[in-house]
Amino acid sequence: MAKTTLRSRRSPRAQHEAQVLDLLRVQGSASRAQIAEGTGLSRATISAITANLRRSGLIVRSDTAVEGSGVGRTPEHLTLNPGSRVIVGVEFSHTRVTVVVSDVTHRVLGSKVREHDHDEPWERRLGTAIGFIDALVGATLTLIAIGSGVPGAISGRSGVVDRVEQCLGDRYRVPVRVENNARLAGLAEFSWGAGKDMQDLVYLRLSEGVGGLLIVDDEPRLGNTDSAGEFGHVCIDPNGPVCRCANRGCLEAYVGLGTVLARADAASVGELIEALDRAEPRALAVTTDAGARIGLVLANTCSILDISSVVLGGALAQVGDQLVRAVRQMVVRHAYSGGAEQLRIRTAELGNLDGALGGVALVLRDRSIPVGFRPKAMTSTTQRGKALTA
Repeated sequence: MAKTTLRSRRSPRAQHEAQVLDLLRVQGSASRAQIAEGTGLSRATISAITANLRRSGLIVRSDTAVEGSGVGRTPEHLTLNPGSRVIVGVEFSHTRVTVVVSDVTHRVLGSKVREHDHDEPWERRLGTAIGFIDALVGATLTLIAIGSGVPGAISGRSGVVDRVEQCLGDRYRVPVRVENNARLAGLAEFSWGAGKDMQDLVYLRLSEGVGGLLIVDDEPRLGNTDSAGEFGHVCIDPNGPVCRCANRGCLEAYVGLGTVLARADAASVGELIEALDRAEPRALAVTTDAGARIGLVLANTCSILDISSVVLGGALAQVGDQLVRAVRQMVVRHAYSGGAEQLRIRTAELGNLDGALGGVALVLRDRSIPVGFRPKAMTSTTQRGKALTA
């Protein structure tokens, strides 16, 4: 309610400027025509607004080459003025710490990854992240916020989240946002990866754990209790094996990475892929079974929500076509939606950086964190300037 009241006190020009800045922080760069389409404002209004924002130094011409249509002049693309301001994304997965540094134009400036054992103490994981952040940000860049991912189903998760927020916040004195790392991976794929051209999306991360993200009308859906997207704990057999969440027959109990590898007698995903390439019956049967169980959950999801776009991420998704075929067959067989045969199922594109990149996307979507940069020589003391940086 407070945000609505604040916006209502702004002048129409200030509201329009805020719309343009919000669009650019989420999309990275856009032409004036794309800004007009995305905001619903007229091209004449966009022309005036963007000219004013360029004069003030808040936005600049994008230095990223954009491919034209081959006919006429390539339209100029605009982006936020990055200055030296950067965002850090951190993912604490079950066995890995990943850090990415990006500027506000969505340009990745550097990344670092370290693998560790499952029982790595959290203090050491935090120490690794801090060492990476210090090395990547250095003394020349200005850190403005950190977005971090933590697994959803771990012991004492609320305490871990509090510790991550406190440790990183105290050290860097910037806003720290923490979210489920599977959701962040989905948000990254939606923003820059396999789902970047989709409006509605089911993202499923198939790794040590199984989680995901649901996006409807371009917006992530978290649910009333902040648990939407926990596809791994959908029950597919009430008499099935006990899951680590203490329920029985959860999807994760059947298709968690460790379970699938053990059933296939493979030591790694690479070994499983090699076995599939040799058409070994056991590997084919285990992968097909996993795909069918995943497909059943997705069929029910698509039937309820009428969503026709799916991205499969995580280590297990690397096996590719054999898994995707089994998923698709089950969805087509069981989904109520008439569009099931046109279902788009893709595998993720961003690799091990997906969760950390999702931390960057989380910050960019959080409008309570200011990311705009105004050169000091152009700082305005007008009411319009105050509204933009509020």
